[in-house]
Amino acid sequence: MPTDNTSQADGRSTSRRAFLAAAGTASVTAVAGCTGGSGTPTINILTWQEYADEDIKSRIEETVGVNLEITKSTSSSNMFSSWNAGQYQQYDIAIPNNNYVPKMMESEKDGGPMIAPVDEEAVSNYGGMYDQFKQFADTQFTQDGNRYGVPVRFGWYGYSYDSRSVPDHEASYSILFEEDYVDTDLSGELVMYDNHFKAMSAAALYLGYGDAFEGSKVSLSQKQIHEVKQTLIDQKPRLQGYIAADPTYIKSLKQGNFTVGQSGRNEIVEMWSSGDDWPAMATPKEGSLAWFESAVVSSASENKTKAWEVINEYISPQNGATLAKAGFSPSVNPKTQQHLSDKENEMFGAIDPSRLGEMIPFKSVENENAWITAWEEVKSA
Repeated sequence: MPTDNTSQADGRSTSRRAFLAAAGTASVTAVAGCTGGSGTPTINILTWQEYADEDIKSRIEETVGVNLEITKSTSSSNMFSSWNAGQYQQYDIAIPNNNYVPKMMESEKDGGPMIAPVDEEAVSNYGGMYDQFKQFADTQFTQDGNRYGVPVRFGWYGYSYDSRSVPDHEASYSILFEEDYVDTDLSGELVMYDNHFKAMSAAALYLGYGDAFEGSKVSLSQKQIHEVKQTLIDQKPRLQGYIAADPTYIKSLKQGNFTVGQSGRNEIVEMWSSGDDWPAMATPKEGSLAWFESAVVSSASENKTKAWEVINEYISPQNGATLAKAGFSPSVNPKTQQHLSDKENEMFGAIDPSRLGEMIPFKSVENENAWITAWEEVKSA
């Protein structure tokens, strides 16, 4: 899913999408939902690189009867800042991480919301999604009886390790913080994300503060923040370092620069797909943070129904399968399994629904300034 250090919980990143050269977002001059000279509506989308896959793009254009203009963004925070700065009038669709949809719901311009309620009739594939994501949408994206976002694909975080060096063990964040948790010397062999939300959340879950993740926002008391900070400071002598970009993570793990590291599952799936069978992914018993990209439609769009029909196609079985392969991340629609090989299903298709129930969805952070201050003290200690 990756590090956007400007966002407290942005599970996605430029690096994970492997387009580091595409910094920022390209400028868009068209008005949202404009119609070209051919009479075919143009739907402008602000999203991640894989959504521009030519096979997906051409299928959607033919099925829905639109032209797609796709602007590739580098993070959910960039999408939100662009949208909030007025570009919601230029785009019909944005597809950020789930924790940004409530922010968009709360933001208003010109006396009204910047995003439109879901057109339930246009999104016919919604009913085929995993039930867990319907529940997440009901919890995070629903206000006054209206739903404002549609989940598209997802992933989760835990830690990965070199199975050639680390023996089998019960998956737990303890491996990151306790010297004798496994019978292997991991001094100087650990890496953590260079991101306050991800690193501090792992420490908080290790300390047993799971209740802090159950509300509408992640909420740690000042005392808990202090304990998290101290735990991370005490961990530092065992660290090889902090790491940000996924390509860097993969390269460093392959080179043997570290043995165990906080990671997203997609990094390891990417390595598996390249033929490396020794990296192992662990889902800690204390819980795994999960991201899911979620599509919204601008309230300024002149073609809202068409926009929702486009989103519906992104979660269709065939397009969802192609999107999963492009980004090493599963679709919210389990019917994509019909369009994946047995090997592909093992990696990002056939997800056990019971595993989804253990996921902790990304959320905004209450008193985030206190988290940032604590993280700065960790880094400088």
